[in-house]
Amino acid sequence: MNKVFITGVSGLLGQALAEIFLENDFFVYGQYFRHQPEKKENAKWLPGDLSSLKKIRTFLEQNQPDLNTCEFLINNYGPITVKNISDLTAEDYCHDYFHNVSSAIEITRFFIQRARLRSVIYIGFENVGKQMAYSKVLPYAIAKNALLLITKSMAENYPAIRFNLVSPVSMTGAAEVLKKKRPVPPRKVAEEIVGIIRSSRSGMNIMIE
Repeated sequence: MNKVFITGVSGLLGQALAEIFLENDFFVYGQYFRHQPEKKENAKWLPGDLSSLKKIRTFLEQNQPDLNTCEFLINNYGPITVKNISDLTAEDYCHDYFHNVSSAIEITRFFIQRARLRSVIYIGFENVGKQMAYSKVLPYAIAKNALLLITKSMAENYPAIRFNLVSPVSMTGAAEVLKKKRPVPPRKVAEEIVGIIRSSRSGMNIMIE
């Protein structure tokens, strides 16, 4: 049975991902912080705080026997700062960069070194790769665009592993809707991600609308 590790499994997209992967006969390991998902067959929920490098490394080391068996990594963790640009502080930029980029790098590095990794998917957002100005989500946009460059670099340096960045528009039920487009259901995004995992497809910024 194929095994996948999903960060942020208790969130909107995380729950949909776990459900779809289980339907497709994967064993799911899922990281959560406060809200443990409902117990399911062929799933194991792993409590963990990803708010600092020390805590990330502790979580990975504690769960190493399980995570070492995973061939697929879905990095779904990544909070967003919504604030007027005039009110932003250096801490806001550092916060979004750490939680969306540094954490992803640390987790990916662990899997490359320890597991038999076949595929990695990072989650972007609808404006990744576009040149535009932002009024409320600039730190988040900077972080997600950095993640696009990291995806390209990882794909170049680790050709045996498929790296993809999936960028959905805002999802139904999300606290923040970034543009006035019709939100997409989390299940649709999750189905697309499972399809990417099951295929040999590779792409730097796969848009889902």
